[in-house]
Amino acid sequence: MPENTVDTGTKRAVSPPSADSRSAGSGPEQKRTKSQHNRLAKKRRVRKTDADGTVLEAIELLLRDTWLGSQDGADCLDAPAAFGWSAGDQQAEAAFCREPPVPAKLAGADESECELDVYVHEVTERGVGIATREAPEQLRELVMQGLRPWVFTVPFTLKGERARIRSVRHEWGYTQADLIGVTDKSLLRIEAPCKYFGQCSGCQLQHVEYKDQLEFKRQVVERAFAHANPRFGKLPVLPVSQSPLPYGYRTKLTPHFDIRKNVQPKDVAIGFNIVGQRRVLDIEDCIIGTETVRRGFGQARKAAQDKMSSYKRGATLLVRETNIPKDTLAGTVVDVPVAELVKDYTLDPKSWVTDVVDDLKFRYPASSFFQNNASILPAFTGYVREELQKWSRELNTGSDGAGALRTLIDAYCGSGLFAIACHRFFEKVVGIEISNESISCAGDNAKMNGADNIEFILGDAARIFEKVSSDPSGTAVIIDPPRKGSNPDFLDQLVAYGPRVIVYIACGVPAQARDLNHMYNRGAIAIDGQVASGDAKPSAVYRIAAIQPFDLFPQTYHVENIVTLVRED
Repeated sequence: MPENTVDTGTKRAVSPPSADSRSAGSGPEQKRTKSQHNRLAKKRRVRKTDADGTVLEAIELLLRDTWLGSQDGADCLDAPAAFGWSAGDQQAEAAFCREPPVPAKLAGADESECELDVYVHEVTERGVGIATREAPEQLRELVMQGLRPWVFTVPFTLKGERARIRSVRHEWGYTQADLIGVTDKSLLRIEAPCKYFGQCSGCQLQHVEYKDQLEFKRQVVERAFAHANPRFGKLPVLPVSQSPLPYGYRTKLTPHFDIRKNVQPKDVAIGFNIVGQRRVLDIEDCIIGTETVRRGFGQARKAAQDKMSSYKRGATLLVRETNIPKDTLAGTVVDVPVAELVKDYTLDPKSWVTDVVDDLKFRYPASSFFQNNASILPAFTGYVREELQKWSRELNTGSDGAGALRTLIDAYCGSGLFAIACHRFFEKVVGIEISNESISCAGDNAKMNGADNIEFILGDAARIFEKVSSDPSGTAVIIDPPRKGSNPDFLDQLVAYGPRVIVYIACGVPAQARDLNHMYNRGAIAIDGQVASGDAKPSAVYRIAAIQPFDLFPQTYHVENIVTLVRED
């Protein structure tokens, strides 16, 4: 057993020596500090929560990739199922994850003893650095010995950097930290243009060139799929389709403020949360907003400041871009052509706004959901439309049009964006939505855009196929679920119905990969021509024809992803 390691059934790495004994984990002074720290830490028992999922997945990927990098000829299927304890040993996992070997500010330690030097080995899908006190070579040696290092999450850092941090809060198997400074900088690091970057929680990637952000997001998709199923790691992920505007793109901002004791109304901060905290950072301008939204942002701040003394508690403000007729005498936005509309903004959540995508108009309440980057929506909806057209042509096996796609079903259709954008190429389109308000908007938008071949149905997408009578061999289905993904019942019904083409649009890539893995485990997805073995044979088997990410939110960690699945016949 390595020196200074306690045998608790786990394999914990010993931290490398440091000139500062308080940070190194050695000497009598450290023992006293740890004793004090452990007594204070008992006030908050660390528990595993859903919020830990992203970080824990990133840690496991780092350890697995480190292991693979040391093994000639090994692939992801050969890697250990767990590091630091035997797979499934919950007692050993808890023994490790609840006993952090370092002090932390919120565990009662002094700030001075919480300062550490760390090496950043990877960046999570949310743009946060995964760091250890071990250098890459030391980390590799530890992993090969079956040991597990203690990990720190550090915002605003890049892979390969060395940083000075302050450990703040212990979580399940890792510690959240604040960045003090970067001592060894990555070649990818640039100066962020926003003066609030590094404090504001809104953006995570302004310190990286846009082209490098795109590659980072492609790798996020790649890693999410490999983590969901190692066999998915073989699937090619296309380069991320970039936003035409890396800054000045966002058509909606929601600054907020809190009313705190002993803070005068004129001193109340209006803006966005400080990273890692619940306090608001006062922000006078947001450079990812469109020019119109930035004007509205200033007006929203002024209006709130003018009546701040009337607020009893905090509030969230809304600034949303809209399109209005250039000539108010020419008619309403419903009647006026797209070319005769101009940009404006609204601060009223109860008002209606109009978005423009190519020659189409979409109206909806200002407080409801709609994509917030209008500059990329023509390419975004255009890709979906082109995928459907391409496969309709390729599946058309005869002069009578047999095999061509004739019906489109848009599950989770919202205000009708994809159903309306694609309607011209189908005989019939059906949109399903659980929200009564969204269905009403979708119907009005279809009428406004002359899309008379669309039927919108109010109902749960999970029971969608009970109401569908079209031949699945001539049907395509678009699914665009919320960030948490779809659900197994819906996916099973989808496979049982067996549409010829499925286009899965996701704002939550890990959830999308998980859903596709569910289909794979049911035998409904073939990889390299092979399906998972199982007792029941699905009614349809699909191959993943394309994985195409889109960057709707530059400077942030968010990435949208579109997967096309084609039924194998």
